[in-house]
Amino acid sequence: MLLYEYPPKLSHAGRQAKALHDLEQHRKIRRNMIKNIIIAAVILALSFFVNVLIVRVVLIVIALANAAVGGLLYWYNMLSFDTKLYSRIYDDHLEHSQRVGFSKRYLHAVIAYADVEKSEQDNHGRLLVTLKNDNSAELFTCDENGENRQAYELKDNTVSLRFADTKAKLTLVSDLYEKINYPHKEYKVIEDDDDDYYTAEDKKWDSFGKHGF
Repeated sequence: MLLYEYPPKLSHAGRQAKALHDLEQHRKIRRNMIKNIIIAAVILALSFFVNVLIVRVVLIVIALANAAVGGLLYWYNMLSFDTKLYSRIYDDHLEHSQRVGFSKRYLHAVIAYADVEKSEQDNHGRLLVTLKNDNSAELFTCDENGENRQAYELKDNTVSLRFADTKAKLTLVSDLYEKINYPHKEYKVIEDDDDDYYTAEDKKWDSFGKHGF
């Protein structure tokens, strides 16, 4: 049974509205990238008018870093418009697609929860899924046209999954944590029974329990 799907299936009107929204967002992202590049170009030009060498080097580094940040932000934000990214969370398995680094190749994964030995998150928010030795998972990479298919080589039987949609990952780690052997934390609720500082006289004048506020 399908529990969650990204991107969600939309009606014809919903697809039209999304297309208009995506077009406006793309223009905004593009404007921000161009703005970063222009600022970087201005800083780089100013550096040639500086006679102090160390200051000139610092300005050049700042300009290059600004341009690089603009490019990376553009690439990262454009991932949300990539129609080849998907996550389908079923009650017994996961189907997922993600970009391979900065390339135009995609990793496709079909993983049954019964094949998962353990899972955890790294410092970057990626879900690290370690598979059993005798797993039947289907993992392969292909180009953006679905061609040039190649088997994906696992390292230590672990695949790193990067989700374009936060809710897809939360469905796994919150609702299906037992099935994917994810370390779920139960937070203890602390109830304060010590009411000595709040006297009966206080309660008489503060019937809402707001401690006078």
